[in-house]
Amino acid sequence: MNASAASSSTLRRSSRSTRSPPYFSRQSPYFSRQGTSSRPATSRHFSLAEEVGDGNTSDVMNHATAAKKNSVKGSSSNIQSKSTINQAKKPKKAKRKAKSPSKRTKKAKTKSTTPVERTRSFEPAWWGNVLTSTNTSNTLHSHAAAGTPTAPTAPDAKAHTALTSPPVHTLILGTHPSIASLDKNEMYGFPTNAFWYIAGDALGFRRSTAVSPKTGKPYVYFHDHLRHTNNEILDYPQQLERMVSKGFAIWDIIAECEREGSLDTDIEGEVVNPIRDFCEGTLNDSIDSEHLGIKRIVISNGTTGAKFFVKHFTDWFVDGKLCAAGDDMSQRVFQAVMNKAKKANNGSIMEGGIVRKEGLIEVVCLPGVSPAAAKFTYLEKRDAWEKGCYGPGLADYDEWDRSRKVSQTPGTPIKQQASPSKQTKNKSPKKSPSKKKPSIRLLSNDLAALAPENEWIDLEVPARELRPYATLTNGQCFNWLVVDIEPAEAGGTPYDSPQKQQQSAWGTHDAKEWVGPLQNRVISIRETPTTTHFRVLHGPATGVKEDLQRYFRLETPLAPLYEEWSRADARLAKIANAIPGVRILRQDPLECMMSFICSSNNNIPRIAKMISSFRETYGTFMMEIPTRRDGEDDGIAMRIFSFPTLASLANATEDELRGLGYGYRAKFIIETRNLLVECGGNDFLLNLRTRQDSAAVQAELTKFSGIGRKVADCIALFSLDQDDAIPVDVHVQHIASRDYDPTVLGEAKSITPTIYKRVGDLFRERFDSYPGWAHSLLFVAELPSFRGILPADVVREMDEWREHEQRKKQEKKEESKKAKAK
Repeated sequence: MNASAASSSTLRRSSRSTRSPPYFSRQSPYFSRQGTSSRPATSRHFSLAEEVGDGNTSDVMNHATAAKKNSVKGSSSNIQSKSTINQAKKPKKAKRKAKSPSKRTKKAKTKSTTPVERTRSFEPAWWGNVLTSTNTSNTLHSHAAAGTPTAPTAPDAKAHTALTSPPVHTLILGTHPSIASLDKNEMYGFPTNAFWYIAGDALGFRRSTAVSPKTGKPYVYFHDHLRHTNNEILDYPQQLERMVSKGFAIWDIIAECEREGSLDTDIEGEVVNPIRDFCEGTLNDSIDSEHLGIKRIVISNGTTGAKFFVKHFTDWFVDGKLCAAGDDMSQRVFQAVMNKAKKANNGSIMEGGIVRKEGLIEVVCLPGVSPAAAKFTYLEKRDAWEKGCYGPGLADYDEWDRSRKVSQTPGTPIKQQASPSKQTKNKSPKKSPSKKKPSIRLLSNDLAALAPENEWIDLEVPARELRPYATLTNGQCFNWLVVDIEPAEAGGTPYDSPQKQQQSAWGTHDAKEWVGPLQNRVISIRETPTTTHFRVLHGPATGVKEDLQRYFRLETPLAPLYEEWSRADARLAKIANAIPGVRILRQDPLECMMSFICSSNNNIPRIAKMISSFRETYGTFMMEIPTRRDGEDDGIAMRIFSFPTLASLANATEDELRGLGYGYRAKFIIETRNLLVECGGNDFLLNLRTRQDSAAVQAELTKFSGIGRKVADCIALFSLDQDDAIPVDVHVQHIASRDYDPTVLGEAKSITPTIYKRVGDLFRERFDSYPGWAHSLLFVAELPSFRGILPADVVREMDEWREHEQRKKQEKKEESKKAKAK
């Protein structure tokens, strides 16, 4: 730390700084309490999780015990003058003190004796003040220039072009710096804070050796889980530069506050940072919308930080500019303020986590990175942060980087190349749901001109045994495209009918024809009222029927299973009559594995797009198929590629995959490829298909990078014939809670291993034969695109249950508020 940084740190730490921010006065109520810059030992035990150096639990308890003993010794002398009876009671009082007192009790016992410090936060760290300066050399982040702690220094950000630094897409907000962070003049500076370790795992570096300098022992909380070696350690300025160079920015919610220790729960008299001004580019002359394209705000300290954010920025939500992210934690934490916002905006802000308005910023609440958030393991925190922050953030960066490289031409103004606000405006109609036809369409008559020598062949499978509309686009595979069928007068067969608009990303029950690559062929599939036909557009025409029978697993009669499941579940019986022919596919295991690694924190259209680019880059070209654009007679040719083999992936690199838009998943794919080669490649996966124990198959698959329990069960069910594998997500958990056992919803904030197994067991116990297939039929019924063909009473039951659950959540909140008020 240089001298100026040290002096600014001292200024922040003083209880009555001689240099106040311009918006404060000495008469401000926030400066009314007396304090001192010293911190006696008795105040330290109120922030043990932040202040104990090595994060060891036993050391924390020893430190707490010592601190409390010091507190007793330092009390007034009248304790010693008490009667003998009181002296005899003293050990009993000490014993009661050793128990965990309430926060209110702790505050009451210390407010009269413990000095309160008023501290300032850092200035925002973004590329404009980390990587730029008024001269040509890079400068380090200065952290809260003296006298104006909440306004960034004003480097010539406009001179630092978008060619070298991306627009800020993600703003990460802590609550307020801990004492350790202020002492070190580093954001998230405490040694066992997980922030920089998680960031390093996502961005390709290591924070430190993760070994305690006091004990010489590794931090067991995360030491063995870090992805990078000691050779990849970066110091703090380099970590900060790596972070902001990818379009991330870091700041705090609270600009100034009084606090005993470092816990967020002890913050009082807070004044917030002008976060909205920063996001809207009005904080000062060096920041404007040219450099900002903020899509998400990430709350790094869990629910406590989120409460402070909501407390001070409710109006921002109500103005229709913020919305809660779609994950469970964010939806739960921000539910009340989102209800206010929806009411004020006629319900038009968001729905299911999908942004509905142009320029809307998602607010993501993630597990706290502080050691105090001990209920989450490091792996759970890292997984949540990669899904909610670094995954989408790096995807935004990769998209910007690709567009920059493609669009960069001599003489092109920088403003046109990297204006995120304009990019958002241009793309927003594509992101929001629309009733218009897709810009590119596939027409059946156009495909008919391809390989005219190959006729439609009957797969000879009754409708009750296979309905492609409910099988090919329900989320188990991503290689089939819907084809629009023209009327009969255009040359079609009598059962052709105009295609209705696709209702959702999951497909539609109105589709009747599909085309897609399958191994070394390109095949068209057409559904008729009584059977299913196929036609080969490219590749060998012999043996296709047998291959499709294996692909659709037609050796397994479906009608008897429907009857058996219907006897076990009356509600499923109604669904079975409405949605016949839902089958589980037998996909290529490698393709299925790579596809579902891409499914993490993703949606169906984007997964399909990623797999398509994966095929095009590493697969073998097979053919071109014509497409049409709306309003035009001719479209462009779509190139179809086979799925790559392990051999063709041998030279693939993480950087290449990131360039294709895979983000953090790129690392998973490369590591999975390497381990799969070591295990025996395709033979290893095909051997799993012969196993009779789906739990053992799940255990084998979760050894691969990027594959958790759900993804493993998807691979097992959709490609490895593990028919009792049950992929469990929140939707499946809700089905199980509504239909079988209300307790599986429970109070847990995530799907724990115990809940995951219990939900799966509920399906396995109810359905003796092929429970994974029965689970998939129930899952398909929950998709919005199938509501229109379900019986009215089934839809009503779904809606009533959702409303019931929402009321229960609201009642719990109200009870919690009443309990706190008492």
